[in-house]
Amino acid sequence: MAMIDQCVILLGGLGTRLGELTRDVPKPLLPAGARPFIDVLVDEGLRRGFSRFVFLAGHRSEVVKEYAAHLRARLGSGKDVVVSVEPEPMGTGGALLHAAHLLDERFLLLNGDTWFDFNWRDLTALAEDGSVIAAREVPVAERYEALDVTGDSKVAAILPRGTVSSGTCRINAGVYCLWRKDLAGFEGAFSLESDLLPELVRRGALRAKVYPGYFIDIGIPETYLAAQSEVPMQLSRPGLFLDRDGVLNRDDAYVGSIDRFHWIEGAKQAVKYANDAGWYVFVVTNQAGVAKGFYSEADVRALHTWIAREINADGAHIDDFRYCPFHLEGVVDGYRAIHAWRKPQPGMILDLASQWPVDMSRSFLVGDQPSDMEAAAAAGIRGVRFGGGDIRDLVASMISEQMA
Repeated sequence: MAMIDQCVILLGGLGTRLGELTRDVPKPLLPAGARPFIDVLVDEGLRRGFSRFVFLAGHRSEVVKEYAAHLRARLGSGKDVVVSVEPEPMGTGGALLHAAHLLDERFLLLNGDTWFDFNWRDLTALAEDGSVIAAREVPVAERYEALDVTGDSKVAAILPRGTVSSGTCRINAGVYCLWRKDLAGFEGAFSLESDLLPELVRRGALRAKVYPGYFIDIGIPETYLAAQSEVPMQLSRPGLFLDRDGVLNRDDAYVGSIDRFHWIEGAKQAVKYANDAGWYVFVVTNQAGVAKGFYSEADVRALHTWIAREINADGAHIDDFRYCPFHLEGVVDGYRAIHAWRKPQPGMILDLASQWPVDMSRSFLVGDQPSDMEAAAAAGIRGVRFGGGDIRDLVASMISEQMA
């Protein structure tokens, strides 16, 4: 089945509890730190491999359209941003139904005024057989509808607010993986929470999985104020830097195509472990095969795109890739050079650190060559030598040690 790469975001609410702040600007487009809150959701989607976005707009839709135009310019080719404007207030479900012609068979759906920081790819990997909702555990549910979840993860009932007044319970966290067919039988204005989800429960077509992770809802003044400092702080996280050949895949000498790529034992699981722990994951790889004429930069990029999609299908993601195609003994004009990105130089690591909010003090690199260790040391992070076996065990041990 095709990988889910469409992210749909609800942006149509009035945001009345924020008063004058939302008179001219939809709530998700208000700033959180130095940029709009919606940027956080979009960038979190992008790093997890979602390349197509649908914004469901209502209140001040012209502002959403303007934001979308700027976003298209920022993202460039290869990414898709579409705005669907409800003709009148139609509720969260009605807004989704109005955009049904834009929806893929399966898609990720987010509330635009909340951010739940967990591995969204894990949720999409669970949606092969039906719709899935991300849940959070909270001490009491007086303010929230609670989910009654059976042992096989099916949602048996959605309990009204105030029904559960004591003890830990599971609540809707506002992140869903749905099917377009879920909308069958609905028309006009209706609510996602009050109408669609209960109907999916009735059909036996809704499951839930509980995730840990940071959560914020900017819908009230107190939490919106907290978002100004908390959101930038949460985005600063440690990074797992991975060499490629000999770490993610067998080093069979100048691997430049899919047919020559063979996964190292536990490689996908290692990436997912880091994702689930909330770490960034980067690949930094010397690719002298370009300079030596064995393959092109286009081949390297195509292989990395394939690697990313393979990992996405297993509920994981790589945030970014860096490669160095240069070598002093190259035979291809333009690539015969000494370059600051070629390990043991730290250029690729430092470039990623300049582009991402990485907490370098807690980051480390896993490699299989002395040059990897030298590059890590030069970048000021710990280097860990991989000598074979199941790489997930090594990564899990290192991350657990760092987070202890």
